[in-house]
Amino acid sequence: MSKNSPRRKRENIRNEQRKKKKKRKFRSKFEQGVFADLKERNIKAGYESYKVSYAVPESMHNYLPDIVLPNNILIECKGYFPLKDRKKMLFIRSYNPHLDIRILFMDARTKLSKYSKTSVGDWADKHKFQWAEKLVPDSWINEKESTNTKGYNKHYDHRFYLHKNYGPYSKWGSWRSECFS
Repeated sequence: MSKNSPRRKRENIRNEQRKKKKKRKFRSKFEQGVFADLKERNIKAGYESYKVSYAVPESMHNYLPDIVLPNNILIECKGYFPLKDRKKMLFIRSYNPHLDIRILFMDARTKLSKYSKTSVGDWADKHKFQWAEKLVPDSWINEKESTNTKGYNKHYDHRFYLHKNYGPYSKWGSWRSECFS
């Protein structure tokens, strides 16, 4: 089939039409509802608009924040909050201390597991994440843009929280004295 054949032209036209029709895809109904609520309140928020790099020991990863408010507050919408996601949030914050990351829970009273007495809201409090339930609070929307360029979260080091789960970090030596002195 040649480049200028009628069939090729029809395929190109269809591909262009598909690109135009392409709608924003949400990963959950909860994220879709939060985004719709912000749009209804005339807030220009982005959905997964950029990637944030972070490191899990020995490997680099990228994180797509669910919602990015115009004042650069990153919001992660969570219904189910498994251990791997909790660890990921700690890694992201320790690797990017200058970012203002907040969590929006579908239900903050949900337990971490069926055997746990700790709720996801309690976990967020313990690890000093700002959080809300169901809808983005107006106070988050009306906040001025974060001026945290020096990293106010610098003292939140994932190695402190995950030491028992990931084993010793001999590569960093006596990291506790370096991080918490």
